[in-house]
Amino acid sequence: MKTKLIGISLLIVIFSACCREDDDPPKIKEEPPVSEYNPTPYSLQLPSYFNSIPAPFIPEDNPLTVEGIELGKKLFYEKKLSKNNLMSCGSCHKPQFAFNDKDNALSIGVDGLPGVRNAMPLFNLAWVPVQNSSFNWHGSAESLEEQAFEPVTNPLEMAETWPNVVQKLQNDSEYPNLFFEAFGTKTIDSNLVVKAIAQFERTLISGNSRFDKEVRLYPDRAGATTTLTVQEMNGYDLYIRESKGDCFHCHGDPTNILMTNNDFINNGLDANPDSGLALVTKNPNDIGKFRTPSLRNLLFTAPYMHDGRFETLEEVVDFYVDNVQSSSTIDPTMLKQRNLNPQERRDLVAFLKTMTDSSFVQNPAYLPNL
Repeated sequence: MKTKLIGISLLIVIFSACCREDDDPPKIKEEPPVSEYNPTPYSLQLPSYFNSIPAPFIPEDNPLTVEGIELGKKLFYEKKLSKNNLMSCGSCHKPQFAFNDKDNALSIGVDGLPGVRNAMPLFNLAWVPVQNSSFNWHGSAESLEEQAFEPVTNPLEMAETWPNVVQKLQNDSEYPNLFFEAFGTKTIDSNLVVKAIAQFERTLISGNSRFDKEVRLYPDRAGATTTLTVQEMNGYDLYIRESKGDCFHCHGDPTNILMTNNDFINNGLDANPDSGLALVTKNPNDIGKFRTPSLRNLLFTAPYMHDGRFETLEEVVDFYVDNVQSSSTIDPTMLKQRNLNPQERRDLVAFLKTMTDSSFVQNPAYLPNL
């Protein structure tokens, strides 16, 4: 009898245990799925008539992706890139001013000191030739990636070190994952930072001004009904006429819609010019040579010239007509007589303003995320 009771008790215990296991099964800890690096390729959205110029240059080691561009935009407006965490690329390259520091001849850095050059506007940079001395007013960088290194460590700009920047980004709760999505690694380094910024900058495309509409409608201009005013068309004729404005040699015509030759010239600002390109090349023949800026979006990018010395377009035109200074390295086209009377000067300025692209400065794709 005792043995039978023990057996019955054992069965009850086993049955109870089985019921408990069925009612409350043990929880198995599931590992989160491993994210895969799968960036989305991105193609630049180009105005149709940009097919008249060479294709944009995209480096093989830095292809455009949706994730890379988004990361680059975030970094472009990231103040952690500066010593005091108060300044970003966008502090001096403001989107509402065609990525220029409007009204400041020389931008002010983190320590309150002015720089030595006017902040260049940023657009259509994917077409700048990649060669020795391509970027910045005086050709101090060969690519957009290389250019993005400079402001961070420049003592007159962000005045930070790259190791500090990388550490700040690595410690941020968002950036490691964003870098993984863009580049397949959560380990951040300066090369990946500038690659992302360069990707974003290559998407900054301006090609929707009234001048562009004119080029689209009437590329040959023969017998066309113009969309420009009489004054603006007079200004256009002065712009391309060699005996008058002769502007197109440096800034292009409707066959060069970038409105710059992407070259470095001495335009006769001073009889004893600034070093310019020679600071980089060490070639005395390059003294006074600066990058030819595009004539697009001039209403947004005052003051003008590499040192911001001219506040208005009228002053710029007056300079080329009346005040060009000869020196040993001046471009010969600058020495031509440009005999423009007051009305012709006003007409030329009116034409220059037709290259204003208001949609560019309002494009939400270029604005910082709120």
